[in-house]
Amino acid sequence: MKSNSSPSILQTVNETSTRNAIRRFHIIWAGFWWLVGFVVLFPFFCLCIWFPRLEPAMAFFNQLWCLLFFPMALLRVKTIGKENIPAGRSVVYASNHGSFLDIPLLTYVLPGFPAFMGKASLGRIPVFGYMFRNLHIVVERGSTQGRAKALKLSRKKLSKGRSIIIFPEGSIHHKIQPGLAEFKDGAFKLAIQKQVPIIPVTICFNWFILADDGRWLPNFYFCKTIIHPPIETKGVTEDESGQIRDQVHSLISATLALENKPLLRKLQHEN
Repeated sequence: MKSNSSPSILQTVNETSTRNAIRRFHIIWAGFWWLVGFVVLFPFFCLCIWFPRLEPAMAFFNQLWCLLFFPMALLRVKTIGKENIPAGRSVVYASNHGSFLDIPLLTYVLPGFPAFMGKASLGRIPVFGYMFRNLHIVVERGSTQGRAKALKLSRKKLSKGRSIIIFPEGSIHHKIQPGLAEFKDGAFKLAIQKQVPIIPVTICFNWFILADDGRWLPNFYFCKTIIHPPIETKGVTEDESGQIRDQVHSLISATLALENKPLLRKLQHEN
């Protein structure tokens, strides 16, 4: 006697295969447009590297890249709180980190040409790494000397008027998403040393859109970023950096939990 459940199981397998095929096509399509933008603009990036006076033009080129990538990748972007960014001031942005999509998204939504502090492996990627290590900040996280060098370069860029974007978790922690790992102190000590504001940033759904699970199977959802009010550091000492670190961690953690509640409920219902 044949099992009545066999057709439904087969149907489920077929539906899953179809969904995965669509998702696979989506990542290839999105990657193609990311690459097209990079190849077209790479000569201009090189000009900004070779002639430092042209570096402010990177804000325009980055926006051009993102204006091509996000619509063509079928990624809808929503940003809340841009009015919280003080005009004409360098700041340190402290953001959660849940996806490879985070850097392009923050490039798109944050004004000007902020410098990312990224792991040294980004600077070793052929061609792209040349651009990243010369226009941003790479850090050898396992080296005390490497971390000190990165912070020194960050202070220099802040003094020249550029803002800095740091992921205080240090890396992507896939298994705890959409939660937060412990924050490292570097971003907060840097802001205090230079007496510039810290702006917490919550990236809400990138962990779901493009999970760092090695499968490269994106999910269709919208990119949402919340830019929180700045935390001033004037008059604050490094001894108080831990309090600010914990304050930012609590704020981003609570925002993630609130924003993701409907999505997690939906995912639990589907499973």
